[in-house]
Amino acid sequence: MKRLFFNISMIVTMLLMSACGTDKDFTVSSRDGNITATLMYDKETGRLNYQVQSHGQGIITSSPIGIHTGEVDFRSGMKLTGKAVQVIDETYTLPHGKSSTYRNHANEQTLQFSKDGQQIDVLFRVYNDGIAFRFIIPGEGELEILEESSTINLAGENLTYYGQNHPNRYGYESALGPIEGDRMSNPVLAHLKDQDHFILMGQAATNGNYIQAHFDRTGSSFRYAFPLDQAKIGPVVASLPFQSPWRMVIISPKTPSKIVESYLVENLNPPTDPALLNADGTLKDWIRPGRVMWDFIARDGDKPRMWIDVTAEMGWEYYMADARFAEKWGGNDTVPVITKYADSKNVGVIGWAHTREFDTYEKAVETMGQYADWGLKGAKIDFFDQNTLSENPKEWKDYQDTQQSLKMRDWIFELGIKNSFLLELHGNTIPTGERRQYPNLMTLEGVDGMERRTKPASNDLTIPYVRNVMGPVSYTIVHFERSPGTHAYQMAMSIIYEAGLMIYAEHGKKLLEWPGREMIKDVPSNWDETRFIDGLPASHIVIARRHGQDWFIGGMTDAARTADISLDFLAEGKEYDVLIFKDETHEMMQRQTQTMDKSGKLSFDMLERGGFAVRLSPKNIKL
Repeated sequence: MKRLFFNISMIVTMLLMSACGTDKDFTVSSRDGNITATLMYDKETGRLNYQVQSHGQGIITSSPIGIHTGEVDFRSGMKLTGKAVQVIDETYTLPHGKSSTYRNHANEQTLQFSKDGQQIDVLFRVYNDGIAFRFIIPGEGELEILEESSTINLAGENLTYYGQNHPNRYGYESALGPIEGDRMSNPVLAHLKDQDHFILMGQAATNGNYIQAHFDRTGSSFRYAFPLDQAKIGPVVASLPFQSPWRMVIISPKTPSKIVESYLVENLNPPTDPALLNADGTLKDWIRPGRVMWDFIARDGDKPRMWIDVTAEMGWEYYMADARFAEKWGGNDTVPVITKYADSKNVGVIGWAHTREFDTYEKAVETMGQYADWGLKGAKIDFFDQNTLSENPKEWKDYQDTQQSLKMRDWIFELGIKNSFLLELHGNTIPTGERRQYPNLMTLEGVDGMERRTKPASNDLTIPYVRNVMGPVSYTIVHFERSPGTHAYQMAMSIIYEAGLMIYAEHGKKLLEWPGREMIKDVPSNWDETRFIDGLPASHIVIARRHGQDWFIGGMTDAARTADISLDFLAEGKEYDVLIFKDETHEMMQRQTQTMDKSGKLSFDMLERGGFAVRLSPKNIKL
């Protein structure tokens, strides 16, 4: 078993906190020198601003950093009292994600301020693929937080935005794609065409001590804003000492490659909760990613043994029983009987639950304890968007982003650990890298997925650039009647989308009879390496991912196009058995096999809303 943490080092150079004299500008650069941020302190007004350059291009112009608490307004009038710098350098592993090994490597500048007797620290990090900043307020007791002035002012005039306008009800999502509006849901991808850059603006390390922000937009200015519903519930009250979530910008020159490959959002989160580790530092063995059969769209939820049998025949790890599963089974097929049968087939059962069974800590303890006693391996907890203080949830716009909803999520995380439970969250706020702290958090919805019948392909083709950058995505892939794409396009989703639990929407018996079974039975739900090959948001995407010594390549497109792929990322001196599924018609695929090495090239003519999937396995190595 892999160690969860290894080779951890923190290379720290600290300057003693002291009066800073006449210093007013503080520059911090990425380790490779390509990104530079300048923090600008105006002694006269007591304000703090920042600006960012990437590869010599100004991409963020002077933008304010500030937060307003019930005690002190830290947006102006601050006195600079100290500074410190350090190098962050640590390596860790996770059981699922874009990679198995992660390096958190950045330069960090801390500026310390005081106002009205209260201290605040502003931490600013610069990575090779982006920047991030947060607030730290020391003390004891509680602190009311009123708003932020923190803003991202984008450079240039020729900009295009991708994401979702706000409010966005996460259980009934609007499609992702090009957007315009006064409010935009977090995150937002911006294409700065004058600067030839893509940047993704978002938030990392969210918890119940604060809120999930959206953006209020004025022109090319994006301010982090509180949930629209927060005022209906009450103020944001945080515990001291207070650490805000990170405000984060991932930066990618020329193409969106660095955004698609980035794990900056995980790097900004706390280390894995020690309760999930063994004494030797390895991860608990019940935290196991996998492929999932699911009975909601396909129906037949009253036949759990059938679902378990087809899951086992496919060689997958889990069967997810959806709404009211315990009522449907009935007779002698009680939940403990079914989970015991599933155990005999080496299949884990995950059960559905409504957040109204979790909206107090006491109810959550009872529900999750019952599920664990039944022998379930995890829970799909649904309808965060309907768990409000109102009798008519449709009146609420973004309850999922409020502090109250995030507090509920926190105790779900806590109880998931206590009950050795895998978690899938639906109708919930966007993830912000929480799986680093809670690797049993396998996947989240917050996306316009297969549950909704009508959606444009542009939605599917924006997910890898926006939603999936923030964490695992529960799209529920492959349904022959619902998807806008060809069968090869749908097969590619198993490679292009990333989640610790990769859930399939189509009926298990149909998947067993599908020619594509040969490919999808082996596509894993955890990866050792991810490489962006080609694409543009809302248009097309080609990604290569490695699991062990095998490589998988997936391609999807909206308009018909040709994809040309160099295999120079393959290992030197090895030949690979290549299995290919590509478009023939909308419902038929061509299957090809050949032998190739790293000098080879692949070319695919994708149909409109078409795609392809490839598996490359070193010769003489058993799959």
